[in-house]
Amino acid sequence: MAIPTIDHNSDAGHLEEMIQWVRENRAMCGRPIVPFLRRKYGVSALDACTILRLSRLRDDWPAKADDKGGADAAAS
Repeated sequence: MAIPTIDHNSDAGHLEEMIQWVRENRAMCGRPIVPFLRRKYGVSALDACTILRLSRLRDDWPAKADDKGGADAAAS
């Protein structure tokens, strides 16, 4: 079975609003966070994990390709 890969800048479609909410409200999320997201948005466990993954990746990487961020930020 192939594992789908998603770039941190890709369009996650129906998850975009939830990704943005998590980025803005991570500190206020109930713990554990996956069951919290499942209850709040009615998403599957896989979608909740995707939301978390993409929200973290988007926090770590800059919006512009020429900016240094993520793993490159530590090397600077």
